[in-house]
Amino acid sequence: MRIRSKAIALCMVMALVLAIGVAGCGKAPEKKAEPAPTPAPAPSPAPKPVKETIVIALQGEPSTLDPQFADDGNMRAVTENVFEPLLTIDGKTLKPILALAESYKTVNPTTWEFKIRKGIKWQNGDALTVDDVVFSVLRQIDPKFKSQIASNFRTIKDARKVDESTVNIITDGPDPALPVRLTGLMIVNKKHVEAVGDTVGSKPIGTGPYKVIEWKKGVSISVEAFDGYWGNKPSVKKGLFRFIEEGSTRLSALKANEIDVAVNMLPEYIKDVPKVASVEGLEFPLVRFLQFKGVMKNPLIRQAANYAIDKEAIAKSLYGGYASPALGQMFKPGYVGFNSELKPYPYDPNKAKELLKQAGYKGEKIQMVAQRGRWLKDGELAEAVSMLLRDAGMNVELKYYDWNGWLKVLFDRNLAPDMIVSFHSNDLFDADRTFSALVHSKGTMSSYLSADLDKKIDAARTEMDSAKRQKMYEEVGKVIYDDPAFIFLVNIKDIYGLSKSLDWQPRQDGKKLLSEMRIVQ
Repeated sequence: MRIRSKAIALCMVMALVLAIGVAGCGKAPEKKAEPAPTPAPAPSPAPKPVKETIVIALQGEPSTLDPQFADDGNMRAVTENVFEPLLTIDGKTLKPILALAESYKTVNPTTWEFKIRKGIKWQNGDALTVDDVVFSVLRQIDPKFKSQIASNFRTIKDARKVDESTVNIITDGPDPALPVRLTGLMIVNKKHVEAVGDTVGSKPIGTGPYKVIEWKKGVSISVEAFDGYWGNKPSVKKGLFRFIEEGSTRLSALKANEIDVAVNMLPEYIKDVPKVASVEGLEFPLVRFLQFKGVMKNPLIRQAANYAIDKEAIAKSLYGGYASPALGQMFKPGYVGFNSELKPYPYDPNKAKELLKQAGYKGEKIQMVAQRGRWLKDGELAEAVSMLLRDAGMNVELKYYDWNGWLKVLFDRNLAPDMIVSFHSNDLFDADRTFSALVHSKGTMSSYLSADLDKKIDAARTEMDSAKRQKMYEEVGKVIYDDPAFIFLVNIKDIYGLSKSLDWQPRQDGKKLLSEMRIVQ
């Protein structure tokens, strides 16, 4: 055992010596490298939120959402997405096409038969019925309702239910324009209107592709796609109509990507907007005269006012070329009733002064009322027109009213000022729309009295011979050109600012249909 222990000890000593020797004379063996840690996979980018809402900035708040009452472009921007007529306008051809009606025909010269589509639901779940259609037509033409667009439907005398899918609309005489006229008559829910009464203007229920979700007074109106819509499902799920009166504020909101559509962009803003879209517009700015009393009763003074205005300068300087002088009327080539013989009154301030002298004008005060912020450069236009009239020697006092105040003097003839700056758009493309509303003595916006002219307008409305009808409207246009009902100013183009994420081609009829817009992600 002792020998074995010595041997083990010797071996241990030798191993220790060998180890020391190796450590002192040679390189230590390399430490085996540990494998590098596997890098953690890079986190996947967060999915880009899907944009579902298109935001449209209007220049004002709708006065109501009752589509049968108001003549209000801000309202139509919303309600044309919510309500539908029997027939609607094709955005490309500008001709009537079927909407809630699946067919129509004439039964006799004064009776039109309409077949209603089956299976259409209101946004509250009710089924659309012929009773709704009859109610809508009768409500629209009821004088007690005092609709601001009643003039558009003056030929309609009655509506009668034939069966559960058929309605007859009766006119007081032949009316070749009835189909296009009906594109502006929205169908409303009889039960709902009768139930909510006077609050119907804030509780709209339509059959259209979008339903109103919320109206924040003074701020916005939100809509969303109606799941039960009978037509093609829109790709845009939600819409928000914001009320932004100032054009510069709409521009800022567009640049900040807060909105997708800014209406009525100023020409000078175009270089700053992400995208711009322009289209031939319907708007004709005008100055309406109080023709039957006061200073403006004298036709020579009204003619002088037309000679006093430099329409070319207004089109070029004020609208940056996005306008052209009106051709002595509020129609363009292609409108029924356009008179190719009429030309703009030339700018001739000396002629204006001469006419004022002939009229015996002694500097009497002339009241002019205008509104600011509703239409493109409406306030600046009123300033320019009043200045030019003063330069010609007219003692014009310009006052700006708020929207409701302006509407009140526009529609109440007893309150009509000597002159009011307004804008007119004829979305029916038919002279009867303009003459019945603005010239006929029973027109809702007329301050012109002429029994002879009333007869001509009434006769043209029921003339089935299109050539004769055209000639009759041309004659009416000539009368109110020579004995001016208005200062015919310019026709302006529609200019929209768009976000980069919006794909949309504006329509000539000015409709802002969410169903025709696309979001580009």
